[in-house]
Amino acid sequence: MNGAEAIAATLREAEVDIAFGLPGVHNMALWPAFEAAGIRIVGSRHEQGCAYAADGYARATGKLGVALVTTGPGAANTLGAVGDAWASKSPVLVIATDIPSTQRVEGIYKGVLHECTDQAGMFAPVTKVQTRDLVEAIRSTQRQIRGPAYFEIPTDLLRADTEPTTLGDLGERSGFAPMAEPYPIGDRPIIWVGGGAKHDSDAVDAIARHLGAPVLTTYSARGVLPAGHPNLVPAPPHEPQVIELIRSADSTIVLGSDLDAMNTMAWKLPLPAPRCAVNIDPSDATKNYAMDFVNAKPTATAARELVSQGRPRQQWFGDLATLGKEVRDELRSDPATTESIDFLERTERALHAHADPFVFADMCVAGYWLAGHLAVHRAHGLHYPMGWGTLGWAFPASVGAAAAGEPSVAFMGDGGMLFAIGELATVAQERLTLTVVVVDDGGYGMLRHPHDRAPGCELSAVDFVAVAQGFGVDAEAVDGVGADYEAALGRALAAGAPRLLHVHARLFPPRTTSPRWPMK
Repeated sequence: MNGAEAIAATLREAEVDIAFGLPGVHNMALWPAFEAAGIRIVGSRHEQGCAYAADGYARATGKLGVALVTTGPGAANTLGAVGDAWASKSPVLVIATDIPSTQRVEGIYKGVLHECTDQAGMFAPVTKVQTRDLVEAIRSTQRQIRGPAYFEIPTDLLRADTEPTTLGDLGERSGFAPMAEPYPIGDRPIIWVGGGAKHDSDAVDAIARHLGAPVLTTYSARGVLPAGHPNLVPAPPHEPQVIELIRSADSTIVLGSDLDAMNTMAWKLPLPAPRCAVNIDPSDATKNYAMDFVNAKPTATAARELVSQGRPRQQWFGDLATLGKEVRDELRSDPATTESIDFLERTERALHAHADPFVFADMCVAGYWLAGHLAVHRAHGLHYPMGWGTLGWAFPASVGAAAAGEPSVAFMGDGGMLFAIGELATVAQERLTLTVVVVDDGGYGMLRHPHDRAPGCELSAVDFVAVAQGFGVDAEAVDGVGADYEAALGRALAAGAPRLLHVHARLFPPRTTSPRWPMK
């Protein structure tokens, strides 16, 4: 067995059946090895797209996302995407080649093609490990505190004979002792759920119903409870009505969240004490708000403990559907945000009428509305780059989910779409069930606020329909976000094939964006 075959065999043992790659002169041996092992490689058109797609695949499926890239600039091109996976604790594995081992002199740049004096060192700030041990790399992504890893192999070792490796049991025993004391919970608790608990829908549901508590979700946890759930607060914590609900509580239970700046309005949100955190990383739980109790166990384990504490309680809060309606009615009555609510609700209707595909929202005005307000009906059905806040993330990330066979929709701005527009070639070649919605406001729209214009933020027009058609992707354009937009989105979703929708509209940003935070 050679090195490439050993890598493929180890990944197959880890139940990897799809990877995202871009071939180069140094890493081409991986392609036949992966094919022989039964692992499909989806070809991206830029290395950053490989890592974004691996991230999107990991978020949508919960499985390991794998990116295959070549040496030097190929590896370096992934860093922005890997950074977002790191900030979001997404299990992504970057497999990169290095220059031949026979040509490497430690600390000296010899001028070999694609050479870097410390290629792995570039990944130190944004990965859990940087290693030439594939088993270590895979294990690191799968531990309780998940995240990306970097694995490197000199290109000559891909074809050299090697001994096969085995992963063994990937499970990790927690070793936590049983809870020694009850949670300090008041009579009117609220539950705050972050991305660390987004796959624990049953546990969150059980805790919320047992305590009769309302559930607020961060951007990363959207979909942990389905839209319409009686305990789900159907609006982000940035809205005045939700802030008042928080103020009326007398305790806070935080599940899998570090209470970051964007969700808490730079830690101005008055989360009531006593505060209890469930987080497998206690330092993560306490770095932004003081906690009176920390349970360093998985959410499902903590749920069993919480539910065992006393009899179920009655709901202490009012009808959350009414609260949600009040939020939307207020936003609809504001001339600045009327059109944005129209966009939101027409989008919801079209998505729900077509089986609620996975939604990927970019860092753009349309994406901000969806990230905070979209009614999400399927488990972890909305994905957003809440970590680094990487512009241009949603489209290439959605390729990963679509490649896994999950119908998906990416909402982009015209600026962010240009970051990875070449991935339309991947979408066309793979015939992915993916709809790309480009909401075009003629520039970097968010930067116009609070001013009408900002230097360097106006962009020349792009005919995205013509561009998409040039890649072999059917497309159409609509003006505004009214009935024509809803009908066009419905047609795209019904096609069961790659589609692009170019929407000309200028939306006003929601209160979830820092210039409009109600609390400063």
